[in-house]
Amino acid sequence: MLDLIREIETNLEDGWEAASRVELQTAEHTRRAVARFTRAMWLTLAILLVFNSERLVTWVNGFGVGPVQDTVVALSAAWNERMQVSGFTDPSVAARARVNELRDASWAEFELRVDSERARAQEGARLLRGRPGSGPG
Repeated sequence: MLDLIREIETNLEDGWEAASRVELQTAEHTRRAVARFTRAMWLTLAILLVFNSERLVTWVNGFGVGPVQDTVVALSAAWNERMQVSGFTDPSVAARARVNELRDASWAEFELRVDSERARAQEGARLLRGRPGSGPG
């Protein structure tokens, strides 16, 4: 890194000021990258709060005992109840059930599913193409 800074200093007529500008640009780029990452994490947290509230309850139940922790556990349990009543947990429950079903499948069942999906895809492609000679050719 020091070699790079020295090379920048010798190539630019401004010397240390140029190196400082490069460092400032690098710091600004890093700050922007961290800000984008932080926004992505907040968005992920919001999605998890909405669609995976039962996992949130499981996670906060592992907290220690105390007034703040008890409040967080109570709020997450209430949030999970509201999400279940509203039906927002249904997609995550269905996805988790499907993943568990695939985990429990044997290789023979897996190969059977792959073959049936391949057959469905070929049938769909055949239907999209239509009969030979029926097109506007």
